[in-house]
Amino acid sequence: GIHGLPLMGCGDWNDGMNRVGEKGKGESVWVAFFMIDLLKKMCEVAVIQHDESYIDFCKEHIDKLTAAIQQNAWDGQWFLRAFFDNGDALGSRNNMECQIDLLCQSWSLLTDTATEEQKKSIIRETEIRLVDREHNIIKLLTPPFKHSKNNPGYIMDYVEGIRENGGQYTHASMWYIMALLKE
Repeated sequence: GIHGLPLMGCGDWNDGMNRVGEKGKGESVWVAFFMIDLLKKMCEVAVIQHDESYIDFCKEHIDKLTAAIQQNAWDGQWFLRAFFDNGDALGSRNNMECQIDLLCQSWSLLTDTATEEQKKSIIRETEIRLVDREHNIIKLLTPPFKHSKNNPGYIMDYVEGIRENGGQYTHASMWYIMALLKE
């Protein structure tokens, strides 16, 4: 995509965001983090296989994705979630809904893509905004979608605070816990 990030198409891990990239231009920050994780693992396989050209390929693409994320997806205190087809950011402090999304924060830590300063900010903001100690849940995103200017998809059909729309999604919560344990 135009930000050097993978295209989102009709959804990524969160298929409820099926309209973010439906016109073929929307980009997924989460997929970029996930690709970095996969490329690092493939690089390890290439080392075992003594495949120098594939090692170089993996490292080159890790560097490109990391640069694109750092240059285009850092929102000052956390990472964006995606870009809509029209280029508008999703998961930004400037959004009225879905200002922060758990996936990108967790995967930025799991992949060591975040700098040390970013990690501190991400953990602080995630704990403040997404870890709901009163209800003992870790929200997938907040605030929930209700009347978003850019319709992200059928995620808006869920009641606010339920399922993908600001509720807890257990394996996403586990990624955050894994990220904290890693740190």
